[in-house]
Amino acid sequence: MESFTWAKAPAENPDKTKVAVLLPGSGYPVEGPVLFWVGEMLGSLGWHVQAVRWTPDDSPSVDPHSFMARAVESAFASSPDAHQRLIVAKSFSTLSIPWAENNNVPGIWLTPLLTDSLVRTTIAATSKDDLFVGGSLDKLWDGGRKSERCGTFLEVPGAGHSLQIPDDWRASQTAQGEVFERIEEFIATELPEPHEYS
Repeated sequence: MESFTWAKAPAENPDKTKVAVLLPGSGYPVEGPVLFWVGEMLGSLGWHVQAVRWTPDDSPSVDPHSFMARAVESAFASSPDAHQRLIVAKSFSTLSIPWAENNNVPGIWLTPLLTDSLVRTTIAATSKDDLFVGGSLDKLWDGGRKSERCGTFLEVPGAGHSLQIPDDWRASQTAQGEVFERIEEFIATELPEPHEYS
């Protein structure tokens, strides 16, 4: 994997730098529409955004959770020191949910793999109010986890794993616009107070 700076944090207050790591799906790059606009949004809100790309030598299949943990750690290590941290992940990269839990980093989880047993166990035990977004037609969303005590679960009616409405680009655009509004609200009002990180 490799990471690159998508957006730089404002230079006037380096002690208050907010860093977000933008993680792709297995076949959905950070330049894909859902991740692209979240990256643009975070940059406009003053975040340093570090985006990740997969490379041909990546081998996630043996231990995908550990692979994702290394990817997140590497991306944060390539970023400025953070006063506040955030993960935005799509699909396969939501296997970093256990790492985020262990390191108390909030997340925006787009089409999370809720059929993964470790992901589900982690979500069931968490006290973090993360944002989870999935489509009602996505089998990996598995109906969301509306019974969980923490987190906000936003289901997009009629959307599949790409958060698109099949055969209707206008409805897809409208639905994704509503998702972006909810993400912006989450970033502005629901992220926890920053912690000191070592």
